[in-house]
Amino acid sequence: MMEFFRVAFLVAGAIPLIAYPFAALASLMGLGSKPGVKAPLFNRVMNRVFLWGTLMYPVLFGVSYGWSEKGMEYGFLAALLPLFYLLLLWVSYHFMDAPPGLKTDKAGPGEN
Repeated sequence: MMEFFRVAFLVAGAIPLIAYPFAALASLMGLGSKPGVKAPLFNRVMNRVFLWGTLMYPVLFGVSYGWSEKGMEYGFLAALLPLFYLLLLWVSYHFMDAPPGLKTDKAGPGEN
């Protein structure tokens, strides 16, 4: 029964890897861009955590897969690690945007 949960957790953690090439490209573009908003430090840190976290996900998944395959007694807990990591990425994504009402450095489209 535990083997079923281990495989199910690994499959659930592998599903985001389907979209990884697109997420990696977007994260690299985000890391290379210059922000146009002076966001608070907390939001800037969450932005960097999310961008670097999405780039590091395949590494974490590979390590987790390796640990779960070693025949550990609690291999299904190692298989849960990517799902917890995705939860942390979701939290950082939620807080990465600047609060509404901040002024931008440059005028956007249609603004003078």
